[in-house]
Amino acid sequence: MRVHSFNKGDVVTVFQMHPRKGLEIEGKATVLKLIKDVDEQYLVRFHGSDGKPSLWRGEECERFVDRDGQADPTRYIRQFNTKIGFGT
Repeated sequence: MRVHSFNKGDVVTVFQMHPRKGLEIEGKATVLKLIKDVDEQYLVRFHGSDGKPSLWRGEECERFVDRDGQADPTRYIRQFNTKIGFGT
C-alpha cells in the first residue's frame, strides 16, 4: 500500500540536497496531484516571492515531500545536516 501524508491543495515545504551545503529548502509549494505507486511523491506548483502559487505552468514538477520536516523546516534542516556532517 502506498502512503501519502498530503492531499491536493495542501501547502508543503520542499527540500533539496545540495552537494556542498547539505539539505536546504527548495521552496513552498501547493500539492496538485498525488503520484500513484510512489510514497510521498507529488505533482506540486511552487510559490512565488509573494507567497502565492505561481501561475506559470513551468513551476509544476514532481517532488518527494519529506513529511518529517514540515512542522519546523529550519530545525529539521539543522538536525539533518548535523547528522550528515554539514552541521554548523
